[in-house]
Amino acid sequence: MKHLGRIFNGLIYAILYAPLAVMIFFSFNASSSTTQFSGFSFRWYQNLFEDFAIRSALQNTLLISITAALAATALGVIAAYGIYRMKSKSLKNAAQTVTNIPLTNPDIITGVSLMLLFTFVGGWLSMQSSILGFWTLLIAHITFNLPYVILNVLPKLYQSDRSQYEAALDLGCTPSRAFWKVVFPGIVPGILSGFIMAFTLSLDDFIISYYTNGHFNILATQLYTAVKKPLRPTYYALYTLIFLAIMGLMLLVNLTQIRAEKQKGSTKNMRRTLAVVLVVAVALVAVLGVFSSKRNDVLSKMREELEGELEGEYTRDLAGTTLYVYNWGEYISNGQDGTLDINLAFEAVTGIHVDYSTYDSNETMYATLAGGGVTYDIVIPSDYMVSRLIKEGRVQKLDYGQMSNYKYIDEKYKYPEYDPTNEYSVPYAGGYLGIIYNNTLVDEEDVDGTWSLLWNEKYKGQILGIDNARDAFATAQYALGLDVNSTNKADWDAAAAKVREQVPLLQSWVMDQVFAKMEGENAAIAAYYAGDYLTMVDAMDEAGENGDHLSFYCPEEGTNIFFDAMCVCSDAQNYEAALMYINFMMEPAIALENAEYICYTCPNTAVLENEDYSMREEEVLYPTTDVKATYYTHLDEETIAYYENLWNKVKADS
Repeated sequence: MKHLGRIFNGLIYAILYAPLAVMIFFSFNASSSTTQFSGFSFRWYQNLFEDFAIRSALQNTLLISITAALAATALGVIAAYGIYRMKSKSLKNAAQTVTNIPLTNPDIITGVSLMLLFTFVGGWLSMQSSILGFWTLLIAHITFNLPYVILNVLPKLYQSDRSQYEAALDLGCTPSRAFWKVVFPGIVPGILSGFIMAFTLSLDDFIISYYTNGHFNILATQLYTAVKKPLRPTYYALYTLIFLAIMGLMLLVNLTQIRAEKQKGSTKNMRRTLAVVLVVAVALVAVLGVFSSKRNDVLSKMREELEGELEGEYTRDLAGTTLYVYNWGEYISNGQDGTLDINLAFEAVTGIHVDYSTYDSNETMYATLAGGGVTYDIVIPSDYMVSRLIKEGRVQKLDYGQMSNYKYIDEKYKYPEYDPTNEYSVPYAGGYLGIIYNNTLVDEEDVDGTWSLLWNEKYKGQILGIDNARDAFATAQYALGLDVNSTNKADWDAAAAKVREQVPLLQSWVMDQVFAKMEGENAAIAAYYAGDYLTMVDAMDEAGENGDHLSFYCPEEGTNIFFDAMCVCSDAQNYEAALMYINFMMEPAIALENAEYICYTCPNTAVLENEDYSMREEEVLYPTTDVKATYYTHLDEETIAYYENLWNKVKADS
């Protein structure tokens, strides 16, 4: 029986720590493969300290986590002591119950409610700029950390001898002096445990942070935007260091507690440990700040390298200001794997810092803009959403005279359906909606070039549905021969019925999660975009894995051709910088770097004519045969509300 207990314990620990062990193991892999170990290397740890985006997010994360933990610990001790000193038992129980409510409240409810509170306050104060940011994120973290500190400190207070405190008062101590001399030493273990728990919870939080961080980027939100490509081993190195640091901290605290118990309750070591933890935490933030000074050297070097390559004129009159850009995730060359970090390059040339945020769907982006609380200068939505933003006055007219590189935009992409007067947008990148399938899991005779593959019962549980209303209904509308821009409710009812037929066959609804599932061969079929298909293939080839098992086609019944476009928001705070940024994105050298990285159709003629552009002959981007395709157009509000309601019902039934 004893041996069975040990085996059982061993299995439990294996389940708990095997994933961590694998992550640590692959953080030392010489290649970026997640399946093959190519040799021992510190490559990813070196990359970690050279990646400004990760380092900045880590510094922000530590700043928030340490500050929130300190504030929550201080307030939690005061609250716990107040509850402990209450005379009324019913009032004390009520206070403890109220304290426990946030622990059982779902994070998403907490996050949304805090966001609404902050935006309401911002509107009430008539704040024109973003209300969401560092301070709202800090308040949110303090809020959800407080109950944990209280629950760690209260038991220590109940274990203390109240008569000693009263004796100290009788001997002439003031209440505050009696607390620090008699009560505080006994609750130090609870304070330390509360601080560590608050710190780790704050370090780990994503959901509440996602709704309250605004432009203040932390590791959790940074990682969320890195899902289009396989997760870089740089993140393995980062989280290995965080895990080891927390593990070391916990060992230090436990050893100190054991030592204190052996010394008959002495808390001297506990107080010393608390001081050491605080000093180390603050030192980490300071060290990262010192590392950030290297950023200026990189900017200077990058500026020198770009001199002579740029055709436009870029003033440094706005140096020191910040430009807020809102774009799709993994949709710009960002310095990974030897590519050019375009945002950093723009800062090197102009001195304007680019605060870059991402979203995973047009609807998410629209909800953010419509919800208020955070403002952006530039947004890059898809065609039909550009139409909606123009109609609602959420974007403003552009001064094309200040964008000398606009001449490189191919004429066929000017005056598009979504911006017929050609006043509000500049094409960024585009492509086609189609079907990506795993040719080793799908029989070739089943691939007939139509949308029917998404409804093939043979592949039940291996099909991925696209998780946005317009594209999901479009796959059904094209399959049924219906107009994707119809305002006839019966057409949308038919599309919804067709999608419901698909629901039992689906493995899940996805957006950017499609990358991990298709690259990892965890699904066989997905409706997604041509550019992302190429991104998957390239990412797998770079990781030393074969991307040839993925194939793509545009169904013959018809499909969506789309273009994402750069627009300036109507409430932009830095209009001149926004125009400079858009002009910079159209620079031949910059546009080439971007086109190579994002793998989408490029509208820049200088890129298309450049023989160094490796994708200029990619059939899925620039088809040599006619593709039956249509743009989505902006529909009237009644139709939008109708199909969104249908979509919510479909999702609720799935």
